[in-house]
Amino acid sequence: MYEEYKKEIVEYGRKILNSNHVVGTSGNISVRIGNTSLFAITPSGMPYEELTVDDIPIIDVKGERIEGTKKPSIEVRMHGLIYEHYPDVRAIVHTHSVYTTVLSLIRKSLPIINETMVMVGDVPVAEFARTGSLELAENVTKALKGRRAVILANHGLLCVGKSLKESFALCEEIERDAQIYVLALSTGMSVHIIPEEEAKKTREWLSKNYGQ
Repeated sequence: MYEEYKKEIVEYGRKILNSNHVVGTSGNISVRIGNTSLFAITPSGMPYEELTVDDIPIIDVKGERIEGTKKPSIEVRMHGLIYEHYPDVRAIVHTHSVYTTVLSLIRKSLPIINETMVMVGDVPVAEFARTGSLELAENVTKALKGRRAVILANHGLLCVGKSLKESFALCEEIERDAQIYVLALSTGMSVHIIPEEEAKKTREWLSKNYGQ
C-alpha cells in the first residue's frame, strides 16, 4: 500500500544525496498521500543509497505511524505541522546545502537578487531551535507563511511544493542563488538587491510572458 509514494521518497532521497545537498544520512524528505492527512517520509538515520520502499514509513500529521516498521525522520513533527497548516503543500525537501547553510550561520536571509529570486521571493531565516524539537517545527511553519522556502538557523534549507519534483528543483535554484549571494558578499562590496516594487512588476511580466 502507498507504494508509489514510497518509491518517490527513495528516488528523491538519492537525488538529494547525489546532488550534494546532503551527506551521509542528513536531511529528510516527505510527500503527502493524495488529499489525506497522511504522508510518506524518510526513515531516521538510514543511508539514502540503501533505502527500499519497505523502509519508508507512513505517518499522519499528528505523528502517528500508520504503516512501516522503521522510525520516521526525527523532523517528523516539522513535516506534520507544515502539512497540517498548509493544505496546498504536497511535498517537503529539507537539505543541508552548503551555501544556504552558510547563510543560516550568519542569520542572513536570501533576498531578491536576480530573476530567479523574483519568482521565488525572499527566503527568511527561521529562529533557532533544537533539531527534532516541536519548537523548531513551530518556528519553521511560522516562517513559511506566504513563502515556498525557509532557511533553518544553524541548520540548512527547507523547500515546499506541489510535488517532490517541484520542491527538489526549488532547493537546487535556491542553493545556486545562495552561492551567488555568498560570493558577492565575500567581495566586501555592496550587494544590490532588486527593490520589492520592481520585483513585483517583473514577477507579473514573467508570469505572462515566460515559457510556452
